[in-house]
Amino acid sequence: MIGRFSNIGVYKELFTAKELGVCLGGGLLALGSFFWGWADLPPAWVGALLALASVAINGFPIIKEAVQGLRERQVNVDELVSLAIVASLLQGEFLTAAVVSFIMTLGSLIEEAISESARRSIQALARMTPDEATLLSDAGEKVVPVSEVRIDDRLLIKPGDRVPVDGVILSGVSAVDESTITGEPLPRTRKEGDQVLAGTLNYNGVLEIRATRVGDDTALGK
Repeated sequence: MIGRFSNIGVYKELFTAKELGVCLGGGLLALGSFFWGWADLPPAWVGALLALASVAINGFPIIKEAVQGLRERQVNVDELVSLAIVASLLQGEFLTAAVVSFIMTLGSLIEEAISESARRSIQALARMTPDEATLLSDAGEKVVPVSEVRIDDRLLIKPGDRVPVDGVILSGVSAVDESTITGEPLPRTRKEGDQVLAGTLNYNGVLEIRATRVGDDTALGK
């Protein structure tokens, strides 16, 4: 369960997900168990029952996935957490087992939400790179796949185009939106001799650039 998800999109909508509600429900049972014992309410077994119910909700899935992981010879944090839960239960520390189960399950859900957000951001950046580039040669202009662009190739960047590779401007002046790379909210004027980065947006001028870094070596690729 923890760190072992086949579908990275499962927790895209974490805070409306059923899993979070179930996890919080188990946490409330653990909280009820704590207050029952703290107030020393009779009968004492009710507090223990609340804690065991919490473990059943949040702890059992972890233990189940740990067993499955061992069968598949995949060991991760599931197994370590399961040992802590089982050890607490054997020692009669039902509330401790419930708290461990709740914290680890909630942490797993939050981790997946953050990881998914980061994945979406990376995918969005990857889509910033155009698939084609306008290559300049003695024979004129030629549209080629970006993968065929090599260092020192001359490229033409028209208004509204995204820069396909990192390069140096050979001629032309234009406002370039670099917010995807630098976070700078306003376009910056770029002219001959200035550097432009892959994934940035050329606003209003025609630029001729010389490729200096391509593919994974570009700032966007890195």
